[in-house]
Amino acid sequence: MKEKQKSNFLEFLRNEQDNCLAKAEKLTADGRVDEAVLQKVRANIFGIFETVTKVPDQTPETVVRLMDKIPAQWYHSLETAIRHGDFEKETLERVKITAMDEIKNYWKENF
Repeated sequence: MKEKQKSNFLEFLRNEQDNCLAKAEKLTADGRVDEAVLQKVRANIFGIFETVTKVPDQTPETVVRLMDKIPAQWYHSLETAIRHGDFEKETLERVKITAMDEIKNYWKENF
């Protein structure tokens, strides 16, 4: 992975994570705790990929494989939540998947 591309990707991930945490803080202050939790979940997803990308000698191919592997369980959990009518779990999994989609889209546009 080229250093400039890696640096830009890490900056994107950090910015998104920081934005989510700032939103979570504001939502908490407004008493909107459930929404704040969802923003914290989003921040965690961006943080996971920041950590994955920082691994020394990480190849672009490995990052792409992880973009598919990591959310695989989320899709399974989403299907289970839908089947059982568990709206909270469904919402949580959708938030994680949406954040992952944003990461994938950024990657596709820049690599």
